[in-house]
Amino acid sequence: MTERTLRLFKADALAARLGDRVRSVGQPRCDVRLLEITYRTRGVHDEVADASAMLLLPEGPACREPKPLLGWARGTETQRSSAQAEAVAQAGGSPLIVLYAAQGYAVAATDYLGLGRSSYPFHPYLHAASEASAVIDSLRAARGVMARRGMALSGQVMLAGYSQGGHAALAAQRTLEQRYAQEFNLVASAPMSGPYALSQTFLDNWSGRTPAGANALAPYLFSYTLVAMQHVYGDLYHHLDELLQQPWAARAERLLPGPDTIFQLLHDQALPPSNQLDRLRQKAFTQAFVEDPDQPFRRALRRNDLLDWTPRTPTLLCGAARDTVVEFRNARTAAQLFKARGAPVRLLDVDDRIPPSVDGLQVHTQAAAAACMLATRKALLDPLRYPESAKSLKGGGAS
Repeated sequence: MTERTLRLFKADALAARLGDRVRSVGQPRCDVRLLEITYRTRGVHDEVADASAMLLLPEGPACREPKPLLGWARGTETQRSSAQAEAVAQAGGSPLIVLYAAQGYAVAATDYLGLGRSSYPFHPYLHAASEASAVIDSLRAARGVMARRGMALSGQVMLAGYSQGGHAALAAQRTLEQRYAQEFNLVASAPMSGPYALSQTFLDNWSGRTPAGANALAPYLFSYTLVAMQHVYGDLYHHLDELLQQPWAARAERLLPGPDTIFQLLHDQALPPSNQLDRLRQKAFTQAFVEDPDQPFRRALRRNDLLDWTPRTPTLLCGAARDTVVEFRNARTAAQLFKARGAPVRLLDVDDRIPPSVDGLQVHTQAAAAACMLATRKALLDPLRYPESAKSLKGGGAS
């Protein structure tokens, strides 16, 4: 494992940058040291692999208490070289800093396999097992770094993540509870806007629309998942043009991931728009996917659904009803199924905290992320971190 410090954010500078938002976000208590770490993890066939992560360490005289460790799972990234630590260092800030680390949470934010500094040959997008192992091994790596630095941990472990990261956080929670309960004291989990019912989500939104409206990212998320599942399972196609039309078939594998972010791909119209998905997919592929439950892509998606277990950790599933990228029904369905089995799971819709003028794409990519991160910290993470205030778990607008 390697580590390098990139920046130190001072609490007073963070507060000045927040301005009036301090009233809702909270006064930063801690300085935050930003590190980039690389660590060992496992590939999709359980082989040795490497990954990188951003590590945010709270420091300073007001933050000497033992720290809870929060594993953060990032959202979809199509830019192969994108490393969170470097991006945050260059940007000069991050919601993860002001919402979590400056409040005393140590944060380990994995870049996953095949992204950032990882030398893995592809990114296994939405592959639950490798998402989980990347998150869990980043927690192990973070503990090692903190031990070498003499920083005390409270022993509390928490999970959170948004979009793809919501899927990854719930996958990591399942793995921690089922396999590593003796190693990690997992006390809270906050998956946000993730496709937990992955196979049903693709089937329902095959047209490129969710109940909230057109999903502008549908061609890219669909193609990314298709390419990734082929890399993982190897039985979806021999050549991509069996499933996708040209010239799109020739582009997808080099772009997902590749040199550009998903917003650059969208701006450059690298794939057809969401209302012209029939130009992207081969007609025979569409017919087989819709009609045959055993079609290989549908089978691969089912293997990465996350609804076949009963969580034991207090869990808050957050999202927004106007999200046109990952429909809120994912969170609602998961919450209903888990609660019916007696799981300590609640549901939070932050739609009423987002201005009506914000469109469905912005709801997913910006507004719901910010609202869910703050809401889940206040309604779940903080109360469980400070047990004397756990009675506030009954509030926060969750059901």
